[in-house]
Amino acid sequence: MMQDKFQVGRVVLAKAGRDKGKAFIIIQRLDADYVLIADGKGRSINKPKKKKIRHLTAKPALVQELREKLLAGRQVLDADIRKSLQSLGYEK
Repeated sequence: MMQDKFQVGRVVLAKAGRDKGKAFIIIQRLDADYVLIADGKGRSINKPKKKKIRHLTAKPALVQELREKLLAGRQVLDADIRKSLQSLGYEK
């Protein structure tokens, strides 16, 4: 099902809004329609963006290390998110 693509730790691209085309990582799943996303720069882990999943495109990349940290409730830094996106080639 489509919902399985939008899991914590998944890299997504914004399809709509002022951040259209930018890469983010899902940091929390709120419900069937909404997730919280962060990129470690404009959207920090402390102030994530609430976004409808229909406005996002799921990428095949899943950052397993961040996923495990987020699900375990351990601290994730903005630098971790930036490094993950950069190493996957989504940020310059």
